[in-house]
Amino acid sequence: MNQYLDEFLRHIATTSTASEHTEDAYRRDVSQFLDTIGSQNILSLKQEDAYNYLNVLYENGLSGASVARKISSLRSFMKFMQMNYGAATNPFVSIKIKRQSRKLPKFLMYEEIEKIILSCDTDDLGIRDALMIELMYACGLRVSELVALRLSDINFEERSLTIIGKGNKQRYLFFYESLLPKFERYLKDTRPNFIKEETDIVFLNSRGKALTPRGVQFIFEKIGKKAELRMKLHPHMLRHSFATHLLDNGASLRVVQMLLGHESLSTTQVYTHVSLQRLKESYDYAIEKIPLT
Repeated sequence: MNQYLDEFLRHIATTSTASEHTEDAYRRDVSQFLDTIGSQNILSLKQEDAYNYLNVLYENGLSGASVARKISSLRSFMKFMQMNYGAATNPFVSIKIKRQSRKLPKFLMYEEIEKIILSCDTDDLGIRDALMIELMYACGLRVSELVALRLSDINFEERSLTIIGKGNKQRYLFFYESLLPKFERYLKDTRPNFIKEETDIVFLNSRGKALTPRGVQFIFEKIGKKAELRMKLHPHMLRHSFATHLLDNGASLRVVQMLLGHESLSTTQVYTHVSLQRLKESYDYAIEKIPLT
């Protein structure tokens, strides 16, 4: 049944605005399901087959959010099978997983961002890593946008980046002045040491190839451990920190929405809750320091 999965992923790649991470999730979710049903005829699945698999997911200890994502993937897959291969039904269409309250995104304090930058090595790879961290924070980049960044996307005179984000939508971002000499130094003195063949990609690995999102995640995890952060460092935390710090310093929700490239303002609104939570924590901390009379 692998041919069905391959065709489905090609369909997703050509018709959907899904990110690389989402396409990987589709692959894993559908592949796990196909492995579970084995030789069973996928074109004649019934409602009870879907509920049996739902029980398997819960028995494996998955969270409600993970189960909801997998069911959503399988709902899309079976819709594809109906439209293209004559599947009798889509047994996942009636399964609704109760939405859990959205977790507040984790973000870093200013001191922690400085700490992880200072924890980068001083060799060529460390210089590259420090610039990636600072650029992601300065511009609120997704990791997929960072690894896709090309030399032609940078305007040093305006200190701006042209980014193609989700849904192939273009947006312009600006980085602060103190980052400019670090950026120029990397491109002039560091990046040439990685190049094996001509490429327009900005951030390269030691073999001269473009970094992958997973590669960046692995690099950041190592730096986070070295910096002894209070939590595991993930690239998206820098984007969360960017948004949270902007709101903390008076930026409007609409401006943050535009800079992040969010389709809906409701997606951006989660950061107002982060800022309020941060305000509450600061208040509680201050109250503890006030002597009671």
